[in-house]
Amino acid sequence: QAGEGEPEMSTEAGENFDSGYEAGLDALQALAESGANERDALAGLMTAVMHATYAMAPTEEMAEEIITFSQRCALENWEREKG
Repeated sequence: QAGEGEPEMSTEAGENFDSGYEAGLDALQALAESGANERDALAGLMTAVMHATYAMAPTEEMAEEIITFSQRCALENWEREKG
């Protein structure tokens, strides 16, 4: 998932990324099954994940780097899917 000019992830980092991605897909499935409004539910899920990122990262700057990286990965995946 490295962007241009970024080093590739280590195998361990890639496996950890995949675990988080799969957990996100599970959360999305749970929201779909709950019948919650998609927009509101996504906003709640993203808020919880971003809050956790700020709380768990060693610095606010590192949290923002993780959020920026994740946003870039999401956009690249979406662009690739839509062709």
